[in-house]
Amino acid sequence: MDIVDKLGLIYTESLAEVISTVSGIYLQIECQKSNNEFDDITGVMILNGKESGVLTVSGKAPDVRILCSNMIGVPLDDVTDDDIDDTMCELVNMTAGNAKLRLSDTDYMFTLTQPFVIKGKDVSIVTKSITKVIASTLSNDEISVKMKVVY
Repeated sequence: MDIVDKLGLIYTESLAEVISTVSGIYLQIECQKSNNEFDDITGVMILNGKESGVLTVSGKAPDVRILCSNMIGVPLDDVTDDDIDDTMCELVNMTAGNAKLRLSDTDYMFTLTQPFVIKGKDVSIVTKSITKVIASTLSNDEISVKMKVVY
């Protein structure tokens, strides 16, 4: 297994574990190589370290609303835009934290930064000197989320 596959497994498992723990929703890895498009709402975190990168978790608005409702324990109709933003920031933050623990003894160890949200489908995040791209889609019959890490 090469380093990209190892990193892909670490980040994908981290996201799946975080979502199941905080929302009770279990997602399967649909594909390990998703496209570069982002969905309606994207949580982002910069990963600062010897090998710096960017982690994104993206979902369609209705899917993120379902995740949020399950995470905070309120009916779908009561979920606010602020709740959705907080959900995406927390998903990225917890996924990065989980991955950080797994990468602690590697060159891919990083420090956590402040997560933020980008809204809109027609957005792109451009980074210089990309050497590795890790992308996956996790889904079930109800929702789908995309995760991408670039180094």
